[in-house]
Amino acid sequence: MLPAYLVRVGIDWVRHNPELSTSNPYSRCEQTVKICEKLWEENIGKPNVEHLEVAVVTAYWEEFFHAEDPLPDEKDWRDGLAKRSGQYDGFEAWQDWFKTNYAKVYSENNIWTSLLMTAWASTHQYQLSYGMESWEFKPSRSYLSTSEMWRLKPHLDTVTEVIRECWLEEAKRWEEAGFLLEDESSDHFGRVECLGFDNKRYLFTWPSRANRDREELDVGGMVADLIAPVGDNWYRRLDNVIFAHEHVDITALINRVAYVFGSKRRLFELACDDGMDKAKLQAQAEGWMVGDMQLSV
Repeated sequence: MLPAYLVRVGIDWVRHNPELSTSNPYSRCEQTVKICEKLWEENIGKPNVEHLEVAVVTAYWEEFFHAEDPLPDEKDWRDGLAKRSGQYDGFEAWQDWFKTNYAKVYSENNIWTSLLMTAWASTHQYQLSYGMESWEFKPSRSYLSTSEMWRLKPHLDTVTEVIRECWLEEAKRWEEAGFLLEDESSDHFGRVECLGFDNKRYLFTWPSRANRDREELDVGGMVADLIAPVGDNWYRRLDNVIFAHEHVDITALINRVAYVFGSKRRLFELACDDGMDKAKLQAQAEGWMVGDMQLSV
């Protein structure tokens, strides 16, 4: 089972459990950690409890700040947190204020740390990223709402398998073009819309003639953009052509994957000899997608 999906399922179950309706967001986060540990053991195996807890609390508070249907106490909490955290230019100052003013409830644990970091991130256009050794702020990425996750759920395995097969073919084409592709393990569970392609770091080495340093290829980001494009309000929605009428159009999916993956490869092929600026113009002239890509300069 996709780890990111399992965690989001646990979060959604706890948020809508009538038995927990009289609790508060902090208590529900504690319950979510327990539920996700149980789900993990049932579906994946014995978890690394410390790592799983960090992943769960980070995902929980991210959903808390993005929920389409906030519970009354969630709305009160997030409005108050956003109002306060937005007043501080730096995270440390915000955290110091909270620790001082809420000393009776605050404790040094992952739940409070993640809550304060996510609150500050959400009001300063960042997202919270975690690892086994560190937490950090990264530029915001659009969020896949829970309702869209449930739309994707019946097709999760099929879509993932199709894209995986396409990626294996695409990797061969990169190598045929003279690039060396490698991957490294990552502590991050990733996002549902990346379908597990962000559970690794994909790195590529340019052909020697390009005289450029090794770079990271955001395969997870490409997958997210092709199945759930970014909307005009920072939320992702499933592609209307691929997921028309709640069914998956496999032909449309394969064509879209080939175009998105192929556009990135062709651009970098051209950049080996002509530099990125000329490569962008040539790729665009050939009909490849260029405008939505995050490119090296």
